[in-house]
Amino acid sequence: MAFAKMKLKDCVISFGSFILGCVITVNFLSLSMNEKSKGHHCSEESDVSLKNAKDIKLFSAIDYFLLVIIISGADNVIQRTTIRETWGLLNKDHADVQYFFIIGSHGLSDEKISKLKKEQIKYNDLFLLSVADSYKTLTLKVLHSFVWFETEFNFKYILKCDDDSFVLIPKVVSELQNNLAQYEHLYWGYFDGRAHIKQIGKWKESNWFLCDRYLPYAVGGGYVLSRSLVHYIRQNQHLLGIYLSEDVSVGTWLSPLNITRFHDVRFDTEYMSRGCNNSFIITHKQSRKQMKALYSTFIQTGKLCMKETKTRKSYEYNWNVLPTKCCLPEDLQENKNKQKELI
Repeated sequence: MAFAKMKLKDCVISFGSFILGCVITVNFLSLSMNEKSKGHHCSEESDVSLKNAKDIKLFSAIDYFLLVIIISGADNVIQRTTIRETWGLLNKDHADVQYFFIIGSHGLSDEKISKLKKEQIKYNDLFLLSVADSYKTLTLKVLHSFVWFETEFNFKYILKCDDDSFVLIPKVVSELQNNLAQYEHLYWGYFDGRAHIKQIGKWKESNWFLCDRYLPYAVGGGYVLSRSLVHYIRQNQHLLGIYLSEDVSVGTWLSPLNITRFHDVRFDTEYMSRGCNNSFIITHKQSRKQMKALYSTFIQTGKLCMKETKTRKSYEYNWNVLPTKCCLPEDLQENKNKQKELI
């Protein structure tokens, strides 16, 4: 009986996903080229290109365990194809897991829109937002995605990552179901609390005045939020400051809340990879060749790496000290602990 119920649930989710794909395709094809810039904040009525989808409540009839939003760009076809051919296939045994590529559509040429339409008809996994396709709009992409998915979908968790991140979906799901289920308000990733404010370059923050460092945040190569936190962000969207770095923004938005911040060294999600380790759940800054190799090794052996390597040290986050002292590399932390023992 339990098996039959499980099969029925999978069938409902699969059918719902098929219809969802059709709905997204239909609404995608209605993209207009005269979308206006919406400013810094979201409108629950019109900030996504799939405007008409709000009239179709099928989304809320499907219970998803995990939604994966992958930040991409209009020209990043190779990256999207690579994910579809590698770790995107790892959710085939998880009917209640769905991924979407998030792309800014405002100002795109007719040629690019046409190519995206064809890609969407073929794969049904694109989600366009009426913001410019630029690194300057990354925070808006994430915010608008949170708002729309929280409004239209039933889900327990959202995982945000980039299109150069490799994600072991089965391990993420297993951890959430078996080890982290007790945390109602979960913010899971690899945290930093001592990062300096960017003063120069394309990531320069001209709008930051809260502190002389960024507030603790999970770095953007991949992190997970429980539904309750996404709901909080949607409810308060018009009060939130928009910063250039989306991961910094999310950490700042959630900073006053009494939530579970779970720092996990298995998230290799910084600005460059720490190498290859079989414990990794998410690993960032991976090329097409590297993703193919990781996927092939995982399928053949159940492990990520043919040979483990370390290019940078990790750290455990110390939540009992000021953020500027949070993140000593593992060897320095060991020395510090030994000194305490001697004292």
